[in-house]
Amino acid sequence: MRNLIMYDSNVVCYARTELPSILPNLETLDLCSDDEVVKTPMLPTKFLCLKHLNICLTHAESFPYDYFSLVSFLDASPSLETLSLDVPKKPMKDELISGRHSLDLRQMAEDQHYRYLKDVKITGFSSVKSLVELTCYILKNAVSLECLTLDTHYGSTMRCSDPDREFRQCSPVGNSLKVKRRALVAIREFIEDKVPSGVKLTVVEPCLRCH
Repeated sequence: MRNLIMYDSNVVCYARTELPSILPNLETLDLCSDDEVVKTPMLPTKFLCLKHLNICLTHAESFPYDYFSLVSFLDASPSLETLSLDVPKKPMKDELISGRHSLDLRQMAEDQHYRYLKDVKITGFSSVKSLVELTCYILKNAVSLECLTLDTHYGSTMRCSDPDREFRQCSPVGNSLKVKRRALVAIREFIEDKVPSGVKLTVVEPCLRCH
């Protein structure tokens, strides 16, 4: 089997733990978890053939999820070319990054160079500290990265300001304007200066006319 779609609670942790030995030839893996509460463990097993990884976490929880633990998938996937991460979770106040964290971002003990990872998109990007840490880690270690997209508008590309729009307002999205603004501040303060010159950074912001 080369392509797999899985939807279940804690499926991200399950996939990292069990699938490398069960399905060693996977090339595309789509994971959707509606209740991911266990962080992804670091393991020696590998997805040697995996090229495309899509992870969607759909429901907010009452406690933070450690997005930085998803480094385990990067470490296990030496052939990975694209990564899409959809995180429509409302961040808790104690997760939000601020200036006091500027010297306290986690890193791995040893850097890894991901030679094939070229395209990364994070939909629902927010100022959650572990999400910022994951993004900074990718920028540092994905040596062939070409495109990084940080979507603070939850995948909605339609804008009332578009010339062909007939509606006066954009479609509502599942995140508050305050959360989006904090996400934009986090991008400016913690991420923009770490983007290599050869990487195209695209930041999807709220519609200026509506907000």
